[in-house]
Amino acid sequence: MSRTTYTLVVREGAGNEGIIGEVRADGTIEESTRLSYGDFGLTAIRDDWLPNERRTEVEADVRTVRLQTERNGEGFSFRVLGDGETIAEQRISDDEWRVAAVR
Repeated sequence: MSRTTYTLVVREGAGNEGIIGEVRADGTIEESTRLSYGDFGLTAIRDDWLPNERRTEVEADVRTVRLQTERNGEGFSFRVLGDGETIAEQRISDDEWRVAAVR
């Protein structure tokens, strides 16, 4: 096997309604998921501001790639698993992306 460069991209979707996570390799989306704020009882609390897209690049020699997402505490975690092991990770906090619980 040869080493491949994988990029974990985390960004907000259109309409400030949720977060999109993607794993890319050589310009191709290998894995993708969308988390809706509403599914977690959250909403974006901002006007014209958008959070910056985040990218984490990693080289790995793996056979399988999977994107794992989790809501933990007051934020979201996105992990790239290569052959079942974490090879890249991003954590997005509610404060950082200005989202809050809907009351």
